[in-house]
Amino acid sequence: MARDLREQIEHRVREFQQKVDARLSAWSSVRTPVESREMELEIAADARALADGVTEAILRQRVGDVKLQAEATMAAFSDRKFRHGGTRPAAVTLLGGSRVRLGKLVYAKQSRRSAPHRRRNGRRGKGGQGFFPVLAALGIWCGATPAVAGEVCRQVADSDSVRSGRAALDRHGADLGHKQTLRLVNKFSSRAVLQRAAWLQRMRDRIPTRGVLCGKRVVLATDGGRLRERRPARHGRKRTKTGHRRYDAPWREPKLLVIYVVGEDGKVSEEFRPVYDGTLGDADAIFDMIVGYLKALGAHEARELIVLGDGAKWIWDRVASLVERLGIDPKRVKQVIDWCHVVGVLYAIAEARASWSAAERDQWLRKAKKLLKRGAIDDLVELIDSLAIGRRAKDISEHRDYFVRNKHRMQYASFRQAKVPTGSGAIESAVRRVINMRMKSNGMFWLEVNAEGMLLLRSYLKAGRLDALVDWSLTAAVPWWHGHAAGARMPASPVQQAPATTQKARNATGTAKAA
Repeated sequence: MARDLREQIEHRVREFQQKVDARLSAWSSVRTPVESREMELEIAADARALADGVTEAILRQRVGDVKLQAEATMAAFSDRKFRHGGTRPAAVTLLGGSRVRLGKLVYAKQSRRSAPHRRRNGRRGKGGQGFFPVLAALGIWCGATPAVAGEVCRQVADSDSVRSGRAALDRHGADLGHKQTLRLVNKFSSRAVLQRAAWLQRMRDRIPTRGVLCGKRVVLATDGGRLRERRPARHGRKRTKTGHRRYDAPWREPKLLVIYVVGEDGKVSEEFRPVYDGTLGDADAIFDMIVGYLKALGAHEARELIVLGDGAKWIWDRVASLVERLGIDPKRVKQVIDWCHVVGVLYAIAEARASWSAAERDQWLRKAKKLLKRGAIDDLVELIDSLAIGRRAKDISEHRDYFVRNKHRMQYASFRQAKVPTGSGAIESAVRRVINMRMKSNGMFWLEVNAEGMLLLRSYLKAGRLDALVDWSLTAAVPWWHGHAAGARMPASPVQQAPATTQKARNATGTAKAA
């Protein structure tokens, strides 16, 4: 069998060599930039065809292996969630865009007992469609290889729209069409969201163990963004004049988290890739995620945990619970409000004095910022109280409470001395890069399930962890295969894998340094 496979591959290589020989004369006489570009594109296209040919030969050999088919089928049906669905023709798209037909393979369907509910005629129901066990064991779902799935998710998540993502894929010969592209991205991301939720729940429930953050100075920041959700219209399913169904588009606030490490100098460490993630859930949901990630990474043994954020009450009201659930000594936890947000409140107070000239306003702001920089919050509050007179007194008093409530989070002099970061630029940049640049465009509306999936893809993409997420998710999708195939064990989660090399970490931390 190995000899046959080698002969098939050698045949593909000879075909590639023949194409090169046929065009070599023309390529060797290029004289203009246009001809040079066309030559390079032709060579790249031929190389993709060669790569697909080799992949096809290996894939056919693996799928045609009777032993592998039997092992995968028996392993899938050993899980009582699935039953035999007969045989069906299968086709797979390769990374270079080739479509390979593999003939009829055993098909697995969801067991009637495990189905969420009985499906109606012509509908698959919530259980979704079945799968080919031998292909699933190799990570092939939705008619696409693992490399195709990863590349499609990467391009669609990294582009500003599905159309732009497909254009990038088309240049590499891997465009699947609009419907199949959406189907692949939505199915992969929604499944990954469920897998991540189950994994985080296990991390929250288990006793914390030693992790990569042991002995580190860990920074945690969280904040919210904005996007528009697409919901069925409350006034019925009546269609518009153009034939489209009506829908409502309320604003939603997705919440993001950022976890990274700083060195003794307070600068972002290049030895640890930051962790980004987000959810459309409420404040409790994002803090549940934070607890899961910190426990998984061993942050309970961190030398210092620095919690950064703006003045939002939903953040600081939950920090005490976070510390308790994490099991870290409260003495090793520092809470810091972003300097720029606090200065913004001072400007709002100065603006409330409408009778002031620009010079008077600047003079007061200089004095207030000096007190803030020294961490003299009591003196600053007295300075604010001196302005709380007249019609604007109520507005100024509300800002006064902000400083009283967060006094211990504004000790900037001691923060500077201890090299503690005082800016939340990492989370602000993450909100912009993860949400605003992809999910907040004009006329863009999201179903909740698709928005959750895109948040996950974008977060891991910008953290430099998307490839690890793809490998982990595809492996987690076949738990029935882990104990049957040699070496087929569940890999560590994308955030628990070994630290990146210096250069990779430097690229991944670009977002954290952008602000």
